[in-house]
Amino acid sequence: MKAILNKFKSMPESVKATLVFAIASFATSGINYLTTPIFTRLLTGEEYGAVSMYNSCYAIVRVIASMTLIFPGILNVGLYEHSENRWKYLSSMLGVTTVCTAFLSVLYAIFPAVFQELLGLDNSLMILMLLSCFALPATTFWTMKQKYEYRYQVTFFVSVGSAVLAQAVAVAAVMLASHNLDQVRLWSAGIVNMAVGLVLFAYILKEGKAFVDIPLWKKTLVVAFPLIPHYVSGELLSSINQIMIGTMVGKAEAGIYSLAAVLSAIGILLWRALTVMFNPFVNAKLGAREFRTIRETVKPLMLVVGVMCVIASLAAPEIIRILATEEYLAGVYVVPPVAAGVFIHAMYDTFAAVSFFHKKSTRIMTATLTAAIVNLVGNYVCISAFGYLSAGYVTLASNLVLTAMHYRNARHIEPEEVYDPKFSLLAVTLVTLGCLLCNLIYPFIALRYAVVAALLVFLWTQRKSIIDMLMNMKV
Repeated sequence: MKAILNKFKSMPESVKATLVFAIASFATSGINYLTTPIFTRLLTGEEYGAVSMYNSCYAIVRVIASMTLIFPGILNVGLYEHSENRWKYLSSMLGVTTVCTAFLSVLYAIFPAVFQELLGLDNSLMILMLLSCFALPATTFWTMKQKYEYRYQVTFFVSVGSAVLAQAVAVAAVMLASHNLDQVRLWSAGIVNMAVGLVLFAYILKEGKAFVDIPLWKKTLVVAFPLIPHYVSGELLSSINQIMIGTMVGKAEAGIYSLAAVLSAIGILLWRALTVMFNPFVNAKLGAREFRTIRETVKPLMLVVGVMCVIASLAAPEIIRILATEEYLAGVYVVPPVAAGVFIHAMYDTFAAVSFFHKKSTRIMTATLTAAIVNLVGNYVCISAFGYLSAGYVTLASNLVLTAMHYRNARHIEPEEVYDPKFSLLAVTLVTLGCLLCNLIYPFIALRYAVVAALLVFLWTQRKSIIDMLMNMKV
């Protein structure tokens, strides 16, 4: 342990931050995985599906309530451009999100029935959603600033501590309640998260002292407003499946699909941890026009994420058995296409960074809106014809469309190649085939785990190049 601590202390701050944020990302998500077996047994399939549908609706509504400012695209560029006073920038962005949430709240007060029917939520959950839209952007802003500046110690304790507390309170509340367990689950965790958000809200205002900054609001909204269709479409890509399955098939089936989708997201957890360093790095290198450095850095990142997506697909049956009851096992065949889609979505993030850096909002919006339409139409046709499991393949196809269009955008904006097209195409092909082939070998446990062992050994042999890449990403 002493040797490990000494090695950790000798690492550059950027590498330390990446490791700690990766641990925090897996820990906070790991809490969800640990509590999933509890909730899948305490809640009925329909109640679990109702929770998933609320989370999907919230993911869409928060885009409008935050005017897209809670997402890394604009936020990272803003932190880069306002490096001299980031607290002031964030406090003024809180002003934007607060005004937008207040406007939505007034609309809901006037037309409650319209919102409830459109989203399929009752008054209690609509109030929870609006309160969350008010409080939670502060947590996102504070966390993103800490990550951008590699301040990993306090961020780790706040993010992991609040996640553990929220889940512990939710489990206790559900165990003590006798009815409406889906609402009890959502409100109990929501109260904890909102309390943390309100504390950070006050802290950002105290440090920034600029809740209203009209010139900055105008400058930001010019870029942010056209991105609303982009982010709504992005959330539709990841969330609409659960909503459509819940309305077209049933909430129990939506719960099964949701659990499979959560399992498939292991790769994206790793990618989010890696983007702690990648986002500041790629902005700096785009500004310096050092494209070769970006190309060579992306390759090992994608390698690690791709291997983790394949491993998640291979181990899906056993993980689902651990996380839930046998009724959820039907969702195992959703994991491979969704896991492949997760990898392709990570690839999209790298291409879209070019458009965000140059603030090409219209191009960003067009690509994501097109992919969302493909997803909506494809889901409507395929769920009706082939059942709810087909939604995973529709999402895979939609993510392919999304990534291809954003690559084309990057090539149009920058005539010189920022990314290696041959590597990108090969990686997408191999990871997609690797994930989808898992459907054919699920009955052969020994074969699956031999492949898992081989992939882990491969990652171990590549550890030096991966670590070197991380150490060279310091901005």
